[in-house]
Amino acid sequence: MSVYNKVMHLIAKFRHLRYRLVNQPVHENGKIKVTYLCPDAVRASGGTKVIYAHTSIINTYCTDIAEAQIFHAKNPKFRCHWHFENLKFKDNYIFDNNHELYIVHEMWAVREAAILANKGINYGIFVQNGYLINRKTHFEKAKVAYENARIILCVSQDIYDCLVYLFPHAKDRIKRLHISVDAELFKPAITKQNVITYMPRKLKKHAELVLFFLAARLPKNWRIEAIDKMGPAEVATKLGESKIFMSFSELEGLGLPPIEAALAGNLVVGYTGQGGKEYWHAPLFEEIANGDIRGFSQAVLNAIQRLDNGEIDVQQCSDARSRLAQQYHAELERQDLMELTQMLTQELQSQMISR
Repeated sequence: MSVYNKVMHLIAKFRHLRYRLVNQPVHENGKIKVTYLCPDAVRASGGTKVIYAHTSIINTYCTDIAEAQIFHAKNPKFRCHWHFENLKFKDNYIFDNNHELYIVHEMWAVREAAILANKGINYGIFVQNGYLINRKTHFEKAKVAYENARIILCVSQDIYDCLVYLFPHAKDRIKRLHISVDAELFKPAITKQNVITYMPRKLKKHAELVLFFLAARLPKNWRIEAIDKMGPAEVATKLGESKIFMSFSELEGLGLPPIEAALAGNLVVGYTGQGGKEYWHAPLFEEIANGDIRGFSQAVLNAIQRLDNGEIDVQQCSDARSRLAQQYHAELERQDLMELTQMLTQELQSQMISR
């Protein structure tokens, strides 16, 4: 770690001393400002991509009533390597309850909520993985953090169900948002190859075992390729060329790679990560119980056999891809964010009237 990064890390540890609440007078036509707390992810992650995407969408389609900005609390000058239009960034720790809502992510939610509550700063929570809610905390602290949030956002049915199960008293403040996958980017190549792809970043031991079990029986005219450390365009190209994708999702809020793989013309075999259950349907997806290495390997071999024998219903798969593309279409994401900003604006106006 460089000296600069060490200094920034030290500053971040004492950020509770920097947060300030300075409420400006409420204006009749004032916009709501949505500030997203974002991790300083050197290696771009799906979670940071969603935060950047939502900021871009609000600043493109909701400009009459709202604006959004990204706040890297550890280092306000940090930027993730995502390329979106109309991004804005917050460069200070001053918050305004009359015009701003601070949305913190689930990994910091409990810790940050305690600081914000102490300062009197309003906050919401954005949950992209229902299985990270317990990170570095215990239930009673999480309960306080979530039940005092102005709004709780999530991106899948599984996360929504987790939140309602854990915090039933906050149910009316939990809102499901859709996220999108670009079906124009992730599409089948004109010529497919006998390639099986997978991403080794998750459940590495499981992936190694499946590869080991496949080694003895994989047809010689088929090969397996890892997708790792690639940009979106390169990932899309690899998925477009392959025929089978192996999913090693582990307790994901909503794993996007299996969706991308299916849209790119792959048969997807593997783990749903729980969040994937909302789209994990035949003929594009085959679920394997977590840890069933032999079953996983055999399912891949069975998929190879069906492909080699021409037993795949091409039209049925094409129709399923169209439904999947609609399920995660950008228009749904835009509509959800427009409704969110309208709701927050109405709350702001109600607050003005009550005063």
